[in-house]
Amino acid sequence: MADSEFGDESEYDPSSTRAVIMDAILAPFRALVSKSALRLYLNTLLFMGAATFLIGISAIAYGVFYFKFIPTVGLEREVHLQFGNANPWGTAHFDSEFVALQPYDVSVTLELPRTPSNLDTGNFMLDLTLFSSRPASALLPGPNNVPISQARRPAIMTYASPLVDVARRVSRMPLYVVGLRRESETLEVPMMELLEFTKGTQNLPQSLRLEIQSDSKLQVYTARVEFRARLTGLRWLMYRWKITSFVVFSSLFWSVSVLSAGLTWLAMTWVLGTMLKNEIKEEPEDSIKEESGDGDTSEESSEVKKEEPEEHGRLLSSYPAEGDEAGTGSGLESAEARGVQRRRSHLTQTD
Repeated sequence: MADSEFGDESEYDPSSTRAVIMDAILAPFRALVSKSALRLYLNTLLFMGAATFLIGISAIAYGVFYFKFIPTVGLEREVHLQFGNANPWGTAHFDSEFVALQPYDVSVTLELPRTPSNLDTGNFMLDLTLFSSRPASALLPGPNNVPISQARRPAIMTYASPLVDVARRVSRMPLYVVGLRRESETLEVPMMELLEFTKGTQNLPQSLRLEIQSDSKLQVYTARVEFRARLTGLRWLMYRWKITSFVVFSSLFWSVSVLSAGLTWLAMTWVLGTMLKNEIKEEPEDSIKEESGDGDTSEESSEVKKEEPEEHGRLLSSYPAEGDEAGTGSGLESAEARGVQRRRSHLTQTD
C-alpha cells in the first residue's frame, strides 16, 4: 500500500510541468494586457492626443497675442498732393493700426527733382496734422475738425556748387541714360518724436493732412508719411527675437493649458468616482431591505407551519380517549408477540 502511494507520488506529470512553464512565460504578457494596463494605455493615448492638440492651440494663441500686442512697426502712407491756387496739400486714411500708449516717430519723405526752380526755392515748411475723423478728403481747417496732433517743420534741398553738381552728373550719366537713376533728391524730415496716443478709439488717428508751405511753387515727385513705432520692453524683445519668443511663450501657454486640462481631468475623475461609490453604497441598502422583507414572509410561513402541527394535534386530541388507549394497547401487544416469535425461531435454529 505504501509502495503504491509512493509510486503515485513519484510519477512525472509533463502536462503540469508544461503548464507551469507556460504560466511563467505568459505572466508578463498577462500583466501587459490586464485591465489596469489597458486603462493606463487609454489614459496615455488620451493625454498624448490632448497634448498634441494643445500644442496647436498654444501656437495659434501666441500668434493672436503677437499680432494684438505688437503694433505695426513701420506704417507708411503715400500722400497725393493737390496743386492749385493755394499751397500743395494732400490727405491719407488709416485703419485700426495704431496702439495706445505706444511711442511713435513720425517723418515726411519728399522726392524732389533738382530743377532750378526747386533749388531757388530755398527753405519751405511742412505742416502735418492728425485727425480722428474721416473722410480725410474733407479735412479742411474748421471748428468741427479738432486735430489730435499737429507739427510744422522746415526743409531745404541740399546745396551743391556748380562744379560738384557737374561732376556728380557726369559720374552718374550711365545710370541716368539706362533709367536706373533720375536727377532727384530725397528729403526725410522728422515731424514728431515719441508721439503717444491716449486710450480710446476717439484718440487714435484715422486720417492726416499734409501741406507744403513755400513762397514759390515746388515741384514734387512723391510725398510719404511714415510712422515708426519705438518698441521698448517686452514688445522690443518679442519683435527682436521672434523665434525665441515664439518657443518660450508657446511653451508657457502649452504648460498652462496642460496643467489646467490635467486638473480638470482629475476633478472630473474624482467627482465621477464619488458618484459611483455613492450609487454602489445605496444599492446594498435596498437589497438588504428587500431581503428583510423576504425574511418576514419566511418567518410568517414558518409560523404557519408551526400552527399547522398544532391544529393537527388539536384534531387528534378531539378523538375519544378510549380509542386512543385501545389503539396503543393493540400496538404494544402485537409488538410483544412478534418479539416472542423471533426468539423461538432463533432457538430452533441453534438446536
